[in-house]
Amino acid sequence: MFETFAQHSLVMELLKRHARISIVHKETGIPKQLLRKTYRELHGRSPSPGALKYSTQGLTRNLKKYKEVALFAACFQTAESKNQENDIRKVITVFDSYKTFCPASQLDFSGAWVVARDLLAKQIEIVKCPHCGASVLIKAREDVSERCCVCKTRV
Repeated sequence: MFETFAQHSLVMELLKRHARISIVHKETGIPKQLLRKTYRELHGRSPSPGALKYSTQGLTRNLKKYKEVALFAACFQTAESKNQENDIRKVITVFDSYKTFCPASQLDFSGAWVVARDLLAKQIEIVKCPHCGASVLIKAREDVSERCCVCKTRV
């Protein structure tokens, strides 16, 4: 089954947050069939079917979602500079805090994982608006000029 208590604990933490099976498999190496069975036992239903949105661009299709992703990204970047946990543990910690303060957000754990992955890979960035100082997520949307959501200044 699970090789270590730490691995089992991580699997359960990820599945409790409804992480996609593909993410849990990637982070733990546990076979997908066992993860699906564990998910069903934990939640009383099968995991959600369908593909994971593989880029932040897929998560920022409208302004509301863009703002949610930008807020999570800013929180993750702050934790990244101050926290020595491994990356998946940081995603868990930041996501839990984010959902505590933004419980109505549509950003789910799997989306948060994608945002963190893209930040770490430098495919997206958080910069400060030169006019108002707000955090601005750049390179996260196709064919959109990079503007601050607060003051509308081009960054």
